[in-house]
Amino acid sequence: MAFVPALLLALALNLRGYRTVARIAAGLIVAASFVMPTVATGGTDGVEMWIVPMMVIPPLLVAPAERALLIFFYALFVATFVGIEAFTLLTPPETVIAVPNPTLSRITNLTGVTLVTAIIVFVYRRIITAAEMRAAQERERAERLLANILPDAIAHRLKRDEFPIADQAENVTVPFADVVNFTPYAAAHSADEVVNMLNRLFYAFDDMVERQGLEKIKTIGDAYMVAGGVPDHHADNAVAVADLAFEMLAFAEALRRDDGVDLNLRIGIHSGQVVAGVIGKRKLSYDLWGDTVNTAARLESASETGRIHVSEATAERLNGVFILVERGAVPLKGLGKMRTFFLSGRST
Repeated sequence: MAFVPALLLALALNLRGYRTVARIAAGLIVAASFVMPTVATGGTDGVEMWIVPMMVIPPLLVAPAERALLIFFYALFVATFVGIEAFTLLTPPETVIAVPNPTLSRITNLTGVTLVTAIIVFVYRRIITAAEMRAAQERERAERLLANILPDAIAHRLKRDEFPIADQAENVTVPFADVVNFTPYAAAHSADEVVNMLNRLFYAFDDMVERQGLEKIKTIGDAYMVAGGVPDHHADNAVAVADLAFEMLAFAEALRRDDGVDLNLRIGIHSGQVVAGVIGKRKLSYDLWGDTVNTAARLESASETGRIHVSEATAERLNGVFILVERGAVPLKGLGKMRTFFLSGRST
């Protein structure tokens, strides 16, 4: 009966937060519960064999990082079993219990021990398998989320523990597309309608970007930023970006025509050098920096509704492929006057 108060004490220690002490105490109590009866009776019926199933219990009692505690439990139960066997062979029992058929009793106990051990191992294996499947599903889900947040090439580099990631690319084309009349639209519609409209628009843009082999960088409010030529090389990135811009305008026009959505786009494009990299600690972000990005944003702001406004650097890359309408020297905020062009479709 002394074991009951001891187990209650171990439980109380666990509830008070002394979990390691409580587990050690419980292990000692379990070992003692085998030692004392066996020493008293001599173990002629093989009852001491029931400590064998305890050998598969330690992994259930400790966390993977608690290696020392795991070794302690294994050592305790092995020492208990070996000690009991040695003691019963060398020392006569304190109390002799007449066992009608000791051999049959030991075989019965051995069979029972084997069966219980097999059941514990089977159940434990099922639990481990289920946990491994859940972990695999979580890894797959995390990788899908990572693929949605970062370009594939960047995600692979992060998984190889490459950090920080910082690249310089020389030939990159950056377009900015901004939704015109978005503020009055948002004021006149419910939150659900505004978000659904932006999702419809940006979902379509995402598909277009993927088809053109470009990389979506981010959305900034109702503005949509893309890059061609980074992180993966794209020799004709300016042409692909221009095709994307016309496809975006066509989709916006279809929305106005078919659904009566009073929205339009204004697009600016510039080509040049950028710095690209991953920033952030908890919410990673792949982004671009440099004059190319700033100029593309200023070209978008200085563009006209429903038109594609490009810099001279981009126009040089598109010459002969698209119709260029020179706009002249246009003042861009913070950049001064720049020679710019409007795109007017592909050349025949």
